[in-house]
Amino acid sequence: MIDPDSELEARYRSVTVTPDWYQTNIPCQVGCPAHTDVSTYIGLISQARFDEAYLLNRKANVVPGVLGRTCAKPCEPVCRRNKIDGKPISICWLKRAASDHREYRHHAECPPVTKDKKVAIVGAGSAGMACARDLRDMGYPVTIYEQYPTAGGVMVNGIPVWRLPRYVTTEECDEYMADIGVEIKYNTRVGRDVQIADLLKEYDAVYLAAGCYIPNALTGPDNKVIKGADLHGVIDGIRLLEKTNYGEPAFIGKKVAVLGSGFTAMDCSRTAIRFGAEKVYIMYRRSKEEAGSDEYEVDEAVFEHVEFNYLVTQLEVTSEDGIHVNGMRFIRNKLGDPDASGRRRPVPIPGTEFEIDVDTVIPAFGQYSDVSWLPAEELGLEVNKWGVPLLDIDTWMTNHPGLFAGGDFTQGARNLISAIGDGRDAAGAINRYLGGVDKPAEPAEEVELPDYRRGMVDNYESIPHQMLPSLELKDRYSHTRETETGYTPEQAVIQARRCLQCQLNIMIDPSICILCSGCVDICPYDCISMEGLSRVVKADPMHEDTEDWRGGADMIIDEEKCIRCGLCIVRCPTDAISMVQFEVASPNSRWTVSKIPVINVN
Repeated sequence: MIDPDSELEARYRSVTVTPDWYQTNIPCQVGCPAHTDVSTYIGLISQARFDEAYLLNRKANVVPGVLGRTCAKPCEPVCRRNKIDGKPISICWLKRAASDHREYRHHAECPPVTKDKKVAIVGAGSAGMACARDLRDMGYPVTIYEQYPTAGGVMVNGIPVWRLPRYVTTEECDEYMADIGVEIKYNTRVGRDVQIADLLKEYDAVYLAAGCYIPNALTGPDNKVIKGADLHGVIDGIRLLEKTNYGEPAFIGKKVAVLGSGFTAMDCSRTAIRFGAEKVYIMYRRSKEEAGSDEYEVDEAVFEHVEFNYLVTQLEVTSEDGIHVNGMRFIRNKLGDPDASGRRRPVPIPGTEFEIDVDTVIPAFGQYSDVSWLPAEELGLEVNKWGVPLLDIDTWMTNHPGLFAGGDFTQGARNLISAIGDGRDAAGAINRYLGGVDKPAEPAEEVELPDYRRGMVDNYESIPHQMLPSLELKDRYSHTRETETGYTPEQAVIQARRCLQCQLNIMIDPSICILCSGCVDICPYDCISMEGLSRVVKADPMHEDTEDWRGGADMIIDEEKCIRCGLCIVRCPTDAISMVQFEVASPNSRWTVSKIPVINVN
């Protein structure tokens, strides 16, 4: 039979390869809100080129040393390495390695001021600094108004020192902003020391990136504030971290209940251990599967003897003297139908009430934005029911001309990298509003690599994933000593060599392919197949001239399975197969696959 697949249904549809296709074919970069060029910086680390990897990171995510310790890691669950051994590339921890093991300090050059319009930013957190950096690169003079004595926002007032040393935030926030010429007015609260209306008169554009710092109320199953919520010994998680991070007096007792399961709850529980608590409970109303923190954070807390209790909801904070906490009552739950968040709703089970003895209660239910300083009525702002400004999401601008907003202030409490992505998008929108034009995109290029091994070692497929080295338990009882010690340079290089380098693609030249099936036979993951023309949807762009063919075949490559091993290149008798590196830069370089040569590793 000329076409053995002729009786089978069409299964494949060919598409014309565009930059968009290549971009979506790099899953880690798709998963990163800042679109960090992950594959290239991991490739640089695999060659111990830590300084280049650090600078490449800083282009995209502004604070690589910070994120290498604290990122929520949305890139890692989608990493294709998961499909080989169930463990992703340690993208986050390798970012830290690039920061830790670089040879030079890398003070940034100050971009010249080339624009005659000024921008003010409210808040020197993730979104504010990302917006400021990109606007400075475009030539705008930028001033940030910051209520705290340091830049960094939640990096400093919300993340414990034992997770994120302050020499890292000082370098990447305060000093970096100073290097690039961003003026920061510290200890300046907008709405008290300066008014939004005055900023709108003085500046050509104003960006609100004030963060999300007001803790949600301590409520029970009926969503009403529970009895005892105002007792001494009840302190909101975000307030506790702020106090301990800035060295202010903070009371943490011997028996502590932390309410919630997100990153703040994990940080509060482990901070309590370091401040002398003898017993710490995590109390969460849903199951472990619905919890907001990742598995690593939970495992670290368990290692430090934090006790987790799931499917329980608080009913009352109890007190013997009516002043101080001495216990807390809960009720057990079962899971009902999904609620608006998509998670199953906790349903109290009557008759399952119980009480625990505690002297400190730390609610960590998340935060919402403080809008008390924003004169919405005076400015004629359109706001939602919480008073947060409404935005045109394409322009990041409110209905008041020249007033922009973003980050967690408008989007709700999320994570650092998402806010950084918002800030960078807002910078481009502000530039366009002020009459600027986007930095043009670079045309996509496919560069054939003369060394098809592109710097990889032979055993990369079998290199095991290594957890990040940390202090032993006996050495963790310090609020100022960093708990995670990080990869050594040698460990970082080895872990980076696990990367499949998804910006590389196998290409088959149809003009010299003889359909011998050698590549199909040798492929270790069966990602190359030969399919009869009848299996391809007719009249698609690449097959419009094959309608009258009696037979024929297509070579199909499954990008999800390909590990870029290059065995097909070796096997091909006609040299029809090559390894191609995709290189591109989108407008304003918001999505870039860098043109950095990959050298061979001997």
